[in-house]
Amino acid sequence: MPMKTSTKFVKILLTNIPIALSISAVASYMGISQAVAQGAMPQEAFMPALAGAIGMNFVFSYIISFFVGWFIPLEKWGFSFAQACGAKPSDGIKFGLLLNLVINTGYVIVNDLILTYVNAIVMQHQPMEAYLPAVIGGFLPCWVVGFIVSFLWAQQAEKIARSLCNDPAPEMPEH
Repeated sequence: MPMKTSTKFVKILLTNIPIALSISAVASYMGISQAVAQGAMPQEAFMPALAGAIGMNFVFSYIISFFVGWFIPLEKWGFSFAQACGAKPSDGIKFGLLLNLVINTGYVIVNDLILTYVNAIVMQHQPMEAYLPAVIGGFLPCWVVGFIVSFLWAQQAEKIARSLCNDPAPEMPEH
């Protein structure tokens, strides 16, 4: 949907809060749980480590997601994909699910690649051989959580952004 630049900026800022938080929580839980299971971390260190990891990963994910939302035309690609599947904006949930399929996949791929490297290789000093299995292992859980959260929140975030920026949504054709 066409919108002012200021609306897009606010929408991205609002949309990324719950998405970055949920993806960070899932990825951090998976990584810290694995460290405890492998004996690399004592059980009593789990909660403090998890809280710290979620906090750090949220900040990174929020920044990464902002740049993804601002510079990669995932919404445009999602619209094209949904329309190629025969859906139109007036189809409501069907269109939204198809649109979100592309948008969420793009966000999760970029976040997974960067955050897995930071967490597994830089922070946990894992060998590079551990990187690809960690990326693959974290993708699906983060994708599912990101898909659900973004589907439930993105439209509301756009409404709030449009309201804050005095940018009404374009009228939908009745066809």
